[in-house]
Amino acid sequence: MEDTKAALAKAGLTTEFMPIALTVVGLKIGDRFVMVDAGSGVGQWQANATKLPANMNAAGIDRTKIDTILVSHFHPDHVWGLMERGTNAEVFPNAELIVNRAEYVWWTEPGRVEKLAEGRRAAGKRIASVFPTWSNWKLVEDGAEVAPGVRLVAAAGHTPGHSAFLVASGNEQLMVSNDTMYVPALLAPHPEWEGGYDQNDPMAVATRRALIDRVIADKMMICGAHFPFPGAGVFAKDGNAYSFTPIVQS
Repeated sequence: MEDTKAALAKAGLTTEFMPIALTVVGLKIGDRFVMVDAGSGVGQWQANATKLPANMNAAGIDRTKIDTILVSHFHPDHVWGLMERGTNAEVFPNAELIVNRAEYVWWTEPGRVEKLAEGRRAAGKRIASVFPTWSNWKLVEDGAEVAPGVRLVAAAGHTPGHSAFLVASGNEQLMVSNDTMYVPALLAPHPEWEGGYDQNDPMAVATRRALIDRVIADKMMICGAHFPFPGAGVFAKDGNAYSFTPIVQS
C-alpha cells in the first residue's frame, strides 16, 4: 500500500492540519428523542470539541428528556460525553444506553485493560471501572430494532463491536455510519487505507466497502461522525473507489 503521508502530500494535504469534524446525531421519533453517541464531552478530547451542550440548548433539547442513546462504540470521542469530567457521573442519567453486546463485553471483560496497547490503557481503565456500575445499559445483537424504525447494523473492524444504525421512514433510509468511513476526503478515494484507530485493519476495510456498497445499491443517504459539515451526503462508485457529495443546505 502506498505510504499514507506521501499520498496525502501528493494531494496537497498534511496530517498535521486536516480538521476532523465531530457530529452527534439526534433523531426525533414520535414523542421520543434519540441520540447516536454522546460526543467527547467538554474538555475531554480535542480543544474545539466543546459545542454540544450549547448547541443542544440552542435547539431546545433538554438532556434530561433524552430517552435513548445508541452507542456505536467505546472510543473516547463517542462516549466521554456520557460522563462528567473528573467525577465520571452520568450526563444523561434518564436515558437508556443501547450498545452492541460484543462491544460492551470486549471492553469490560476481566483483564482487558492489561491487554491494550499502552496508549489505550487509560481509556480502557476508565471504561472498565465506570460503565459496569451503571444500570441503564441494554446490550443487543446485530439487526436488533433499537428504536422505532431504527436497526443496529454490525460494522466490526474499527472496534470489535462497532455498529452503524439504519434509520427507515416509509421509502426513505439513512445509514448512520459512525466511524466506518470516518473521513470521506481520505477514505472515499482510498477505501483500502488502514487507519491507526482501527483495531482490526483488514476487517475495517472489508466492512467499509460492504457498507458503502450497500448504501449505494439502496440509494441511501449516509451520515458519519466525522463527515464534513453538515455531516451527511451520498456516495457513488468511482472505479474501485468512491466519491462523496455532501448534502446542500437550502
